[in-house]
Amino acid sequence: MKTTGLFTTHRVDLEVELGKPFKIIPFGDIHRDSDMFADTHWKEFLSYAKAQKNAVFLGMGDYTDGVSTSERIVLSDQGLHDTTRNTFKDVYKGVTKTLVNELGFMRGRLIGCLGGNHYFDFGDGDTTDHVLAASLGTKFLGVCAFIRLSLTFKGRGNHKHSLDIFAHHGKGGGATPAGQFSSIEKMLSGADADIYLMGHTHGKGCIPSTPRIKLVNGGSSKELCVRERTPWLGRTGSFLKAYEDGKVSYNVDAGRAPMSLGWIEFEITPVRSQANDMDMTELRIRGTS
Repeated sequence: MKTTGLFTTHRVDLEVELGKPFKIIPFGDIHRDSDMFADTHWKEFLSYAKAQKNAVFLGMGDYTDGVSTSERIVLSDQGLHDTTRNTFKDVYKGVTKTLVNELGFMRGRLIGCLGGNHYFDFGDGDTTDHVLAASLGTKFLGVCAFIRLSLTFKGRGNHKHSLDIFAHHGKGGGATPAGQFSSIEKMLSGADADIYLMGHTHGKGCIPSTPRIKLVNGGSSKELCVRERTPWLGRTGSFLKAYEDGKVSYNVDAGRAPMSLGWIEFEITPVRSQANDMDMTELRIRGTS
């Protein structure tokens, strides 16, 4: 797998309401132009996502099926005619335009777009991932991003909180659920975040990791208090089928399991906590797949 290798940091300001949940919905590994594209699941996702009025979204990469690392090497061959190159450019401009039209409702609520290992390079410094992000009015985040949602609360203008996401397009982690999440669990040793995300393997699910405790200063009593935080791990699913009657697939050839079609989401509820002369806000996270 070869990606851009780019790491970015990104902050998004978001106004939320105490006691009212909002959602973070990552999606990726769409492979929109593949013969095995899961059209029904994709339409279901779009319909569901459009109905979520209190949600933000995060693209996880591999929006198009072409072009893989090995295919980009082939297309860089100087022996290809300009006509051939231009034909590919036109094809992937069309695929990207289709995605822009389908995801247009996310403008203003799309945290950013990670890049994957499947993308077309237009040869002018832009790829399909760059064009998709720019067309949707958001940031291209590279293959790995450390993202902060800077939260302000309606009616409490001076009170702020943050939620941090460490996201990577992904790498392999084995065929079992334990192996899939082992790769994400290892991310905890390199970054301190609330939510850790990976795509790429087409696995799907979200689980809480081991809770962590920290000491915070108390209120007027000045006593130390213990606070608990539970990081969450997520594999963000796919919209690429592995098995379909009468169709050829590399997954079938390799004897792999069917793909985990669909998406995951996190419901975040900001809760005000007043105890021991302290006035704090906590974020309660619930993951769904």
